[in-house]
Amino acid sequence: MAAACLMSVLTLREKKQRQAGGLSLAAALELLRGELSSGAVPLSLGIERASAHASGFGKELLIAVQEGLRDLGERSFDEIWDKALAGTDPWLEETVQNELRKLGSVLGRFDLETQLRALDACISLLRQQWERQRNAYPEERRVWIGLTAGLSALLVILLY
Repeated sequence: MAAACLMSVLTLREKKQRQAGGLSLAAALELLRGELSSGAVPLSLGIERASAHASGFGKELLIAVQEGLRDLGERSFDEIWDKALAGTDPWLEETVQNELRKLGSVLGRFDLETQLRALDACISLLRQQWERQRNAYPEERRVWIGLTAGLSALLVILLY
């Protein structure tokens, strides 16, 4: 019974963390967009400034990219970006993952408007994913609580 309760609590906690991760990633990309939108800031400085104000997974991503930029030349920006994104795969929807990978091939390579559109697309998809997860959470919570209660009742019946 305790195991079922613990499993429910951990599962629900993980879902909340995934929601927060996606939201912090969207916020970090919005900060990066703000830094780049002036057109006067190089990508590396924009990433550095955005990481200073970001939080959660978004901050971790930008810091990983910033650290990876030290190897630029030995590795392409795409490789640096993909490596920084490696930890997101389990909790991001496939369409969001694909758009984020495409973003790595656009940043620093194309004109500013193209980079901003790619950032906007990623931000929009991350916000949509967050909204879907937020809307689904109450139902998932009820299911996990019901499952825990059902397992507990079954255990009580079996033991008596």
